[in-house]
Amino acid sequence: MFYNIVLKKTNMSVNFMSGFKFEILENYDHNGSTLPSPDQLVGFLEVNEVEVKLEQCERDNLDYYDNGFNFLSGKTYNEKNILVILESPHRFEYDSSKKPIALIMGKTGCLFFDNFADAISKSELKMKPGKYNLILANAIQYQTSCGLNPINRVMRDKNWLDIFYNFGGKLDLKNRIFAIKPRYTINLCTGGRNPEGLRSVVSASLEEFGLKKNKHFTEGSHPASWDYQKASKKQLIY
Repeated sequence: MFYNIVLKKTNMSVNFMSGFKFEILENYDHNGSTLPSPDQLVGFLEVNEVEVKLEQCERDNLDYYDNGFNFLSGKTYNEKNILVILESPHRFEYDSSKKPIALIMGKTGCLFFDNFADAISKSELKMKPGKYNLILANAIQYQTSCGLNPINRVMRDKNWLDIFYNFGGKLDLKNRIFAIKPRYTINLCTGGRNPEGLRSVVSASLEEFGLKKNKHFTEGSHPASWDYQKASKKQLIY
């Protein structure tokens, strides 16, 4: 199994980036929150021979430790996990005090929850029948766009890549994935199919971690674009 690794020793935490200070980045803007947004359980996906159904649930944050994670509520759920990866938290996911609220909020969240089950049923990634926990995570948990409106995509990408390659973000993503042990992973980061886009960076990293395309993971367009994608009848998840 490709999950057989030893994680960095840490106490219960949002991630494996102990001591990282987001505000030290060269492209950090003071409008941004310095707090990471935790990975979350957001629902349950039931897959059978006929259809895929999504049942939303009360959000439950993931709390990581040495060799895995617990849910912050203390509850236990199914053992089988599906992981959806986005790039980084958006401004709607923080309150006026710059504290994280929840992942994939606002219109993007509505588009995701309304379309995910249908999109994954049409994907090339064929899931085995069963009930799965649906977990959302950002590849980089820090608000790399710094909460700016309108968003500065150039700054966002610079901050994202800086954390990913220079401050342990890539290893942190790997450690979180190996702790979650997802049966399937769906990369919905922004960036299109640009070979230098954030989605491509994450997909290349997943393959480097040992996940195989169309067996362990697949990718798709960012949920913020799903209304446009649906209108043009394009596939949302490949």
